[in-house]
Amino acid sequence: MLYKSVSRQSPLASLRREVRLRRHRQSLLLYVHLPDPSDPLTKYSDCHFEELFRLTKASFRELLTIIQGDLDRWDNRGRPLPPPYQLLLALHFYATGSLQKEIGERHGLAVSQPTVCRTIQRVSEALARRYEEFVVFPSISEAPDIHARFYATSHFPNIIGAIACTHIRISNPGGAMAEQCRNTQGWHSLKCQVVVGPDLRILTATTRFGGSVPSHLIYERSGLRRVLEQGEYGHLVGGRGYQCTRYLLTPIPSPSTQGERRYNHAHAAICHRVQSAIGLVQRRFQCMARELRSNPKTSCAVILSCFALHNFLLQRQGPGEVSEGPCAPDDGPQERFAGESESDAEGESYRCHVLHEWFSDEAEDQETHLGPSESVVSPNLP
Repeated sequence: MLYKSVSRQSPLASLRREVRLRRHRQSLLLYVHLPDPSDPLTKYSDCHFEELFRLTKASFRELLTIIQGDLDRWDNRGRPLPPPYQLLLALHFYATGSLQKEIGERHGLAVSQPTVCRTIQRVSEALARRYEEFVVFPSISEAPDIHARFYATSHFPNIIGAIACTHIRISNPGGAMAEQCRNTQGWHSLKCQVVVGPDLRILTATTRFGGSVPSHLIYERSGLRRVLEQGEYGHLVGGRGYQCTRYLLTPIPSPSTQGERRYNHAHAAICHRVQSAIGLVQRRFQCMARELRSNPKTSCAVILSCFALHNFLLQRQGPGEVSEGPCAPDDGPQERFAGESESDAEGESYRCHVLHEWFSDEAEDQETHLGPSESVVSPNLP
């Protein structure tokens, strides 16, 4: 009987072979030609660049200056992409939500999907670390101006912002987080709480909760509630998913009088601002309207990056033409506060006070008699 000998490769030989293969792959990278490593913007016209990446070239260079220190690799190990190309790849992903493999094959680069994934993670973490430079809650001295701007559009007094939660779809994270992120419609999401000012600017955002957490619990656990309870900012307006409190006013269920209908109409006008802002973010950065397939930590960084870029673009470029389209449809669960029977007495009393002073028939007659220019928003409500 003949036996075929089988040669077994030693671990040392396998290691040497792996080292040779890595060196061969790195030698091939030496022949990769970047169109212009110093300035990749030269290959795009101004209009085409803004259409692809949502930023003008001037805004891109300013943003690159802010985060370039986090993107530089001083050891040059593995032939890393230059910072401008790293930012371009991440912005392309934010703007389109395309597959990472397709993104890596564009812009004159031949980079692999894992490289694109690591690049998006690196850029997102760099932007998330500087999130507070872009998303700033107003100071106490700025509050009266925000009150006046909200009042001018809705006749609702002492509003510091509109609050709402939105679901950002993610892939199943698995493990214990799978059920935390599963919302009432059965798909997995991160639930983001957003507060928006009168100019669609995001004042603060929270992204660390899964889709199963109710909106009112996110608000109660946030530092925003403690800031508002100091009584120096005014109050928020929010939808039916929140409990009516002294510093967060919700709509009146089943309005029966004309004053209650006027109150709900003004309330809805303000809440529309936060929905418009969320829709604008999702239209500009379509990765927010699609499924994020990275791990939850990276997904949170991507979401914070899009919120930061939203404020950055509003300040540098304004809302732009993209704001003229319809709001992105909210396919998340439509939530109602579960404890309506356990109402907050102080919140209900304050809502009745606002209703009587600003939306009742007597208040409407007084405002008509004085005229719009003589109507005054009281800075300190009881």
